[in-house]
Amino acid sequence: MADGGVSTYIMLISALLISSSASAVLIQEWSSASRVVQQQQRGLQLSEELSIDFAGDPMNVNIDRVPTPDEITLYALNTGEHPMDRTQIEILIDGAIIPSSGVTTTVVGGGTDWNPDGLLSIVLSDTAFNTYSDNDDISIFLTAMSESVSGMTGGASFGLEVRLNG
Repeated sequence: MADGGVSTYIMLISALLISSSASAVLIQEWSSASRVVQQQQRGLQLSEELSIDFAGDPMNVNIDRVPTPDEITLYALNTGEHPMDRTQIEILIDGAIIPSSGVTTTVVGGGTDWNPDGLLSIVLSDTAFNTYSDNDDISIFLTAMSESVSGMTGGASFGLEVRLNG
């Protein structure tokens, strides 16, 4: 009887140690999973708070034929709640990527930060523009990244068809 009781206690203590170890692992994994979910929720919230839009008359976008190559000037408005990075933009004209060397951005009104409600002037220069004529319709797609917000960045974009006028 004495031997059976000791082995039962050993088994009970072993079971308690194993179950507490398993519980510690499960708690740690649950904590990691909840952190990931929380970070994803912050990312979704940031995405909802970022927005840019075309500013100006889409039927009267300026194409300047004096410089070589021709230049197209666009305006984008930061309609979101956070600053956007004016150096981190990509622009497609009729599906073709405009190289960053052909993109010049300037915050209208001065300054260097493209803050909420801020207007950004974008001058595009590319030899492909030399083939465009007045009243040509072109497709524009612009995407921009935000400045870092609580260690996270996100993007916003717009696309539309505009008409060129010199």
